[in-house]
Amino acid sequence: MWSKILFLLLLPFFDSVSPRKNYEGYKVIKTDILKSENISKELFEFVHYSANGSLDFWIYPRLQSSSKIMSTPSFFSELEEFLNRRSISFEVIIQNVERTIEIEEKTLKQKKKLKTSRRAIDWNAYYSMDNIYRYLEELEKDNEFVSVVKYGRTFENRDLKLLRIEKAGSNAPNILVEAGIHAREWISPSMATYLMHSLIDVKNNSHYLEKFNFHIIPIANPDGYEYSRVYDRLWRKNRRKNSGSSNCIGVDCNRNWDVYWAQSGVDHNPCSPVYPGVSPFSEAETNSIRRYVERISPTPILSLSLHSAGSLLLIPYGYTNLVLPENYDELIKLAREAVGALNQVHHSNFKAVHSTDLYPASGTSDDWYMKILGSRFAYTFELRQGGPYGFELPSEQIYPSGQELWVAFEVILDKMYNVTS
Repeated sequence: MWSKILFLLLLPFFDSVSPRKNYEGYKVIKTDILKSENISKELFEFVHYSANGSLDFWIYPRLQSSSKIMSTPSFFSELEEFLNRRSISFEVIIQNVERTIEIEEKTLKQKKKLKTSRRAIDWNAYYSMDNIYRYLEELEKDNEFVSVVKYGRTFENRDLKLLRIEKAGSNAPNILVEAGIHAREWISPSMATYLMHSLIDVKNNSHYLEKFNFHIIPIANPDGYEYSRVYDRLWRKNRRKNSGSSNCIGVDCNRNWDVYWAQSGVDHNPCSPVYPGVSPFSEAETNSIRRYVERISPTPILSLSLHSAGSLLLIPYGYTNLVLPENYDELIKLAREAVGALNQVHHSNFKAVHSTDLYPASGTSDDWYMKILGSRFAYTFELRQGGPYGFELPSEQIYPSGQELWVAFEVILDKMYNVTS
């Protein structure tokens, strides 16, 4: 009798546990430069709508650029056939994705053993949600103008937390930074915490704290982030259980915003990595951000979303290439100045482009920040690619990525300083 009761109590736990996804034999290819808009579009549609989840973009196709695509072992011949029919040259840059994941896991374990920082995190390794949240609490404890805000809970009942820096006073201009909305993009939360560190701990930057208040979300999708750390390194979505689809979990939280929702760049198949959900703001993670930022007064003059990997600074709107923000010239000019400064730090090759030059996508956070919330400036950073790597950016590139991001952020902050003075 007692054993039966114990089994029933533990059943939800056992049901939620799954073995780590194995990527043995998965390959990543890199195309040559795509010289035709039609070819880029055909490649996008083939991967998203014809491969039934067997292919995954690591770098999206766009004109005059290369694309990176991961393929399952069973679908690789079809991908190869498609590319050959379209005369798209390519090379295999990762022969076995599982091997790169194993190397990443081993390296991170070694680096954490060697950690010397007194803080809960550093920028030599990738850390868990708990470590990142402890870092926020350390900053709050050490600085009277810093507070940790619980702004909601996830589908799996984890806390959603952000760091609020309010030294400039209640009427000062606000700046919003959102990171970690896609689970597998580990560099994104690391860059959010690097910006926190640069703002708070580097004395030369104190003038920014006197001028602006900052609201920095380090992990917008904690359920997905933790799942990617334990069960599936390349998981993208949140962990919602989609009704009527027991085997297909999750919603793409960067397609779930109420701005031309589900009109482009999505797939209504719940198994798709770009599934937008059943309705705008259907997800606890996105709706909680919305509720919080709508209460920020004055409205953030700058809203910045951190993603990877593409070495790009994207300008809204993403839902169409037929409509540009009224201040597009101002946005692109500043973006080019920012990436110009960034590229000088480590000789990177970032570009500033309109979002639809990368791919069409509706229901994204940056479009919502600009068109609905009313931020004068809104951008999405697609952080560095790092050679053949995509989302598995080696941990030794975290700190250099932070250095170059900060320089770009500083250029943007200086512009915000001028337009609000």
